[in-house]
Amino acid sequence: MKKNSPQKTGKRKNNEKKNPFAVSRNVQIIRIARIASLLKKNSCPTAEGLLREYENLSLDDGKLMRAKYSLRTVYRDIDALRNEFGCPVRFDRRTNTYYLADHDWDFNCPANLSESAMLALIIGGRIAEDIFPDPVRGRISRAVDEILKSNSPEFLEKTLVKSLKVFAESGTAENPAVFSAVFEAWQTRHRLHILYDDRHGGVVERDIDPHVLFLYLHEWRVKAYCHLRKAYRTFVINRIRNAWPLRETFEPDHKVIDSVTLDNIVSYRKIPGVRIRLTGDAVKFAMSNRMHSGQKVKKNRDGSFLFSIPEVPAEVVVPWILSQKGEAVPLEPPEIVEAVRTGAQATLDSLTAERK
Repeated sequence: MKKNSPQKTGKRKNNEKKNPFAVSRNVQIIRIARIASLLKKNSCPTAEGLLREYENLSLDDGKLMRAKYSLRTVYRDIDALRNEFGCPVRFDRRTNTYYLADHDWDFNCPANLSESAMLALIIGGRIAEDIFPDPVRGRISRAVDEILKSNSPEFLEKTLVKSLKVFAESGTAENPAVFSAVFEAWQTRHRLHILYDDRHGGVVERDIDPHVLFLYLHEWRVKAYCHLRKAYRTFVINRIRNAWPLRETFEPDHKVIDSVTLDNIVSYRKIPGVRIRLTGDAVKFAMSNRMHSGQKVKKNRDGSFLFSIPEVPAEVVVPWILSQKGEAVPLEPPEIVEAVRTGAQATLDSLTAERK
């Protein structure tokens, strides 16, 4: 068993002692960022409340700071937030609380990130470049670049960054301006006025509160409260013909956010007890395509595999089976078997007609 080199350990300790001010400053930035976050949320904290918030702050490695602070620390942080970052923070003597005089103020502070945090940021940025359409893709990419400028990630060589390749299945955006409007409204929690294609040749006007933005089956969708129907609905963004942000804002509903799961994304009728016999490459495709959180792939004695899905919409599983070129054969229920047979026959009939 190798022991840690005393020279390396000593060198690390010496590096930590080189600039104690930098360490202290980084911790102060974490405290200031927490104050800024509370002010932006209009929480109106007291000095005593901020002191309690400090007790729960953590460093990059997730450990609590465990430092002892006083009200003087809070007052110094407030002064730094006001003088160094131009924060229009005000103090209400009647309630002894702090508040923002201008909610358009943004906390622009060069973050001092750990190596793991910078790596996570770069990976997230790369994924975003693949799955988000323009102009959102460009905004995210520029934001990542701006943060990295202030952090000097020396551990990331250019070769290492270039060798990180993400081939994600992106979602299309037929109208970038519409996607940008939906994304902005979701981000800022503003109501949207939209013109929505009803798939029957008509367009319906709706006011919606976009609670959840998600990518499913190569299409971007938004789950929103529809003020026309007085209920939550899922909208395919490519079917939104135009969108305008409204002044009204809304509070995010965490129950709605949590309801958007792999098993409850779309409103199609779900078919229970789907069983499919797999061979060849269909096995690995089944393992990589998540149609239900409880799906299972089990090997049979003859070398084939049994793909069991507790419940799944026919609109999802039938196209997938047809795409496997005979290596995915539905066994049950009869409704899925018949749907696949009909789809395969329709394709064959079309090919026969083309040859004539």
